Amino acid sequence: MPGKHLVSLAGRPLLSYTADAARASRALDRVIVSTDDPGIAAAARGCGLEVPFLRPAALAGDDTPMLPVLQHAVEAVERASDRVEIVVLLQPTSPLRRSEHIDRAVATLRDTLADSVVSVVEVPHQFTPESLMRLVSDRL
Repeated sequence: MPGKHLVSLAGRPLLSYTADAARASRALDRVIVSTDDPGIAAAARGCGLEVPFLRPAALAGDDTPMLPVLQHAVEAVERASDRVEIVVLLQPTSPLRRSEHIDRAVATLRDTLADSVVSVVEVPHQFTPESLMRLVSDRL
C-alpha cells in the first residue's frame, strides 16, 4: 500500500508513533529512515528523524526482502564514516511499540551476545493459521 506509513491513526501519521518511540529510546544513537518516497522522507524529517539518502528503486518493490534494504542503509551510513554497531529495525506498521520495548530488545541483544533479537507476541487462538485455513483434500 503506497504511502501506508503516512496513513492517519488517531489523528497522527503511523510513522509518528515509531518516531516518538525511537527518539525516546535510550539505546539508540541515531534514527535513520530508509525510503524511496520523498513524501515519507519529508514526514520523517518533520518527526525529527534523519533521512540521509533515498533508497534506490531496485530496493523499493513490494516483494523486496528486508535484508538488502538494511545492508544498503548500513553501507550508506558507513560510507559517510559512521561505524554501525547494531541495527534496530523499527517498522512504522507497529505503532504500539514503545521506547522501553526498544531498550529491552537492545539490552537483550547485548546481554546475551545473540546475533539478533526479534519481538513477537502470542497470537490469540482465533487468529492462528490452523483456525484460519483448512486443507480440503479434494481441492488440491
